[in-house]
Amino acid sequence: MLDHSLLAWIALSVGLAVTPGPDTMVVAGNAARNGLRAGMAGVAGILVGGLWYMALCGFGFLSVLAVFPMLFTIVKIAGALYLGWLGARALIGALRAGGEQAALRSSAQPFRQGLFTTALNPKVALFFLAILPQFVGRDAGAPVRGMLLIGIAYAIGAVWLSGVALVAARAGRAARQSSLMRWFEGALGTAYLALAGRMAFVRNI
Repeated sequence: MLDHSLLAWIALSVGLAVTPGPDTMVVAGNAARNGLRAGMAGVAGILVGGLWYMALCGFGFLSVLAVFPMLFTIVKIAGALYLGWLGARALIGALRAGGEQAALRSSAQPFRQGLFTTALNPKVALFFLAILPQFVGRDAGAPVRGMLLIGIAYAIGAVWLSGVALVAARAGRAARQSSLMRWFEGALGTAYLALAGRMAFVRNI
């Protein structure tokens, strides 16, 4: 792979990382509610989701989503329903004082949210399906090169999301002392529901 191709992929990966989406909301929401540890647990879940896409690429299963539209539709609907559920929970938390602000006893919940929002996001799969062949080709070594490029993309994303978690945790510490957290929960819930609606209408390639 040529150096300029790698630089182009890094630029694309940076753009993918900084574009707000479910992963950003999971990290920011959990960090604001429950601190930096919860936000970083969300980042860890997202990284495991990245390993999932690396495995799919390495075994050639990622392209199955394009070959079998019904499978893509199932993943899309599952992702939309999950985002809708997160949105409903956030809105309920906004209506109930302190409902979503209780401290977590473990990091399992934000980790699961990061994992599921990544693994069930068909827009991520479409991005890799559409872009990767232009960088890795279609020969026998393409799956391995694809895995490496996906790993680079998620490494860049981890750095960005860690920064998001740090900023959100500090902002959330101040917001928890006022009524701002309830407004934040309401805005977060609305954003989740909007993303769920958009995901439901994502088309296959």
